[in-house]
Amino acid sequence: MSAPLYRSADIRRIEQSAGDLPLMERAGAAAAELAARLASGKAKDILVLATDGVFEMLAGGIDTTAGQLAHAIRLFAAHPGQWALLAAEPALVPRAVEEVLRFEPVTPFTARICLEQVEHRDVVFPAGTIVAVCAERANRQGEDGETFDITAARESRLLTFGAGIHYCLGANLARAELEEALAFLAPRTPGLALDGPPQLGGIEGVYGVDKLPITWSGSSAMSPNHGPAPDVS
Repeated sequence: MSAPLYRSADIRRIEQSAGDLPLMERAGAAAAELAARLASGKAKDILVLATDGVFEMLAGGIDTTAGQLAHAIRLFAAHPGQWALLAAEPALVPRAVEEVLRFEPVTPFTARICLEQVEHRDVVFPAGTIVAVCAERANRQGEDGETFDITAARESRLLTFGAGIHYCLGANLARAELEEALAFLAPRTPGLALDGPPQLGGIEGVYGVDKLPITWSGSSAMSPNHGPAPDVS
């Protein structure tokens, strides 16, 4: 199997996300430390933690990313002008992903426990109170927050992936997967539109899409009379 080809811009972006130290240097240092620990027999716990971390990031990102992509397709099907613009201007893909994440987060609620009494806007939350934080409402605050627009200038900070020590480890992976999906689909599915009412999942946990009938220009050749419509869940 041949090695994947990366553009120089991709390498720079990866290195920037890894910090000031060049990516290969960081990887080499980590590999050397792991080799030393393996030789001394002290690497078992590290390997277990690393394996668990990778598994949780990949497995935990399956339903969430698939659900977020389904919401993206639903939103663009309801905003055909935005879909046509995305197909014509691929440079808008990262911005489109951020707008989808902002407008319809696949995890709209996050539960937190107050470790001490908190007072906010004259409301007292005693220690031990379970608070449901709504990322969807917070993301839509501000001017034109209720408008889905991939060209709008938005604040870069989203609550979709959480914050602080609880920030989602797979945030960059999810963004990359969504960018690849939208960049691939936009120019290949012109005239994207809903072919019936979508069926949305519950908002507890992962807020997915149970059924999403869609059609696009030329799709009727593969699906006469637009049926049965493809399901995206």
